[in-house]
Amino acid sequence: MAIVFLSGCAPASSASDALPTMAPTQRDQASPTAPRITTPHPFPTPPPTASPTTALTPPSGFTTDQLRPGVEPQSYLTDACEYLRRRWDPERSAPGTVVQPIMYHSIREPARMLDDNVTVSTDYFQATVDDARALGFETVTTEELIGFLTENARIPPRSMMLIVDDRRPGVVGEVLLPVAEQFDWTVTLSWIIGDTGPDLWSFMENLAEGGRLDVQSHGLRHHYIVEGMPEDEIREEIAGSIPILEQHFGARPLAFVWPGGNFTPLSAQIAREEGYRLGFTAFSRGPLLFNWIPLGETERAVGDPLMVLPRAWSPSAIVNLQQAARIGDEAARQAQDDRTTEAQWYSSNCAAELPPS
Repeated sequence: MAIVFLSGCAPASSASDALPTMAPTQRDQASPTAPRITTPHPFPTPPPTASPTTALTPPSGFTTDQLRPGVEPQSYLTDACEYLRRRWDPERSAPGTVVQPIMYHSIREPARMLDDNVTVSTDYFQATVDDARALGFETVTTEELIGFLTENARIPPRSMMLIVDDRRPGVVGEVLLPVAEQFDWTVTLSWIIGDTGPDLWSFMENLAEGGRLDVQSHGLRHHYIVEGMPEDEIREEIAGSIPILEQHFGARPLAFVWPGGNFTPLSAQIAREEGYRLGFTAFSRGPLLFNWIPLGETERAVGDPLMVLPRAWSPSAIVNLQQAARIGDEAARQAQDDRTTEAQWYSSNCAAELPPS
């Protein structure tokens, strides 16, 4: 696995082609401590203190044929020496550690299924749980994901997020939380403030007392953020939910889940200004690795990969988890192949030695 990731991915397999996609319209579509963001180039420039005696060619970037055409991995860290130090630190996540966020809406009994592209049956959900466990996936919270993406903090080698959009008290209380209790998992809830009444607030607060709900923002009124929307309305939609979620759940939201999947470069900038560390779209692009985010053209135009993270759709969750496992394995193998070259580059450019493998 390399330091910066290049485009030119080959067409996806038939399984990947089956993943749902969304157009960047309607639902198809900085914090002071956040990492510095930059558009990727062939190799990050070493810090000013680096030794000038390098003559080595940096290793090529990690590529995979598991991504669809038009999806290109993006890096976001600018300090190559610090990146490599964190990448190979034995106290942090090993190369190839992968995270697959999954977007859930409705989960229904087979006899009550809806004819849409976001509802899954309880049977399929159980099959997803079984497959995730067989593949070795565990859940992470938003805070844990931030630590991994920015610092390569240690998380399970195969991680996932179960993100429930909207409020969905039945889906959360009757389906997801019992599974989370059984397997020591967490559930990430992307919450719309809207017209939430006292009874629903009380119900969800009681569920959150168990410590398994990771509550994040899905907007104040779930207004779609599109080009031409006034800046004050964008800011109200993004920031208006923060004090309300703090009041009811005792913690500030760290991630903004874009209502309907819609976002703009300005809205991503505002989300950063309001203290959000991550943003999630409704695009299914692929899993997340440290300093490696697969994005389409629409997201790349934002220039801030961490604010436009992809999510798999629940009807194809099994396919996406299998894809994530394959990509993680590929990345781990390539990292081992590249380690000697990376260690030589680090020694020549960073005035230090990488820790032993």
